[in-house]
Amino acid sequence: MKYLLIIFGVVFSFSTIQASEVSEWFEKESSQFLEIINNDEGTESDNYEKYKYFINKNFAIKSIAYGLIGENIINSSSKEELSIYLDVFTDYLIKTIYKLANTNTSSSITLKDVDIKDNIFIIKSEISDKKSSANLYWKVIDTGTSFKIIDVIVENTSYFVTKKSEFNKILRKNRGNLEALINEIQKI
Repeated sequence: MKYLLIIFGVVFSFSTIQASEVSEWFEKESSQFLEIINNDEGTESDNYEKYKYFINKNFAIKSIAYGLIGENIINSSSKEELSIYLDVFTDYLIKTIYKLANTNTSSSITLKDVDIKDNIFIIKSEISDKKSSANLYWKVIDTGTSFKIIDVIVENTSYFVTKKSEFNKILRKNRGNLEALINEIQKI
């Protein structure tokens, strides 16, 4: 029993330290994100480049992109096709977040809670402007060198689940043809 309590204490302490680290990371990165959102100065191109840098730094883009198409498509596609898909998906993700963020002005993000489940940090936050607020959950992993976002859940709607459904529909319609998905993503 004594050893069980010691092990529990060590695990709990480690989880608390990790939660503290991810909280600090989140506070820093969300502040930078808000600076980009609330930036009225600079050109649209400058702001887009800031979004691009932020997304590339903080999102597990390859993991998200590959998770959306599944292992069968990955295994049946060439390296060149996968590389093109990854580039197109990255641009798509940046544009999506850029468009969503540019609809908000004078926003704030408040950290509410951090939970750990299956080595994934679930960060509960609230984003608000002067008119409304929404709950945001960020699924974040520790890569060993940094934290990376793998999903964003807005008011109980997962970006990953929604996109996976959309992409699978396109892939099914086109018999698993990755090139067809790439073309559809570029149209959006």
